[in-house]
Amino acid sequence: MDPILLSVKPRFADLIFSFLKEAELRRRFLRNAEDRDVFIYVTSPVRELRGGFRVGQVWRGRPDDIWDKVNQLAQVEKKDFDAYYGDRTIAYALRIEDVWECRDPINFQELKRRFPDFVAPQSWRYVRSSERAFFERIKREARSRSKNAA
Repeated sequence: MDPILLSVKPRFADLIFSFLKEAELRRRFLRNAEDRDVFIYVTSPVRELRGGFRVGQVWRGRPDDIWDKVNQLAQVEKKDFDAYYGDRTIAYALRIEDVWECRDPINFQELKRRFPDFVAPQSWRYVRSSERAFFERIKREARSRSKNAA
């Protein structure tokens, strides 16, 4: 399955890499995301590829039903959850599993240098074939480093 590049705000990325956030909320997402690799691009002002995770379960449903399932996992207040989904009738939440983090995150300028057509996603996009080998190497190195540290 093609990996995904996901834009995440800095405070939520910090929670993911601290293993405190166990579910990522999305207004839109693809249907068959279970067991898919996700690479995290941290948005402004950070602007870097920082690591990623494996998608476990994907919850899809009415926002109130999703809140009932993930309120202890998502690290958001109910008022922020409600504001995020607004008047949407469908909400998505991704179970975050197998988190890995780059020792040296790749900043936006380096990504543009390596991949002149690199575009940070508004929400998410598939990792392009031209990026895939590089992103997979970054993941392998991060996972190898974390295993050696354990």
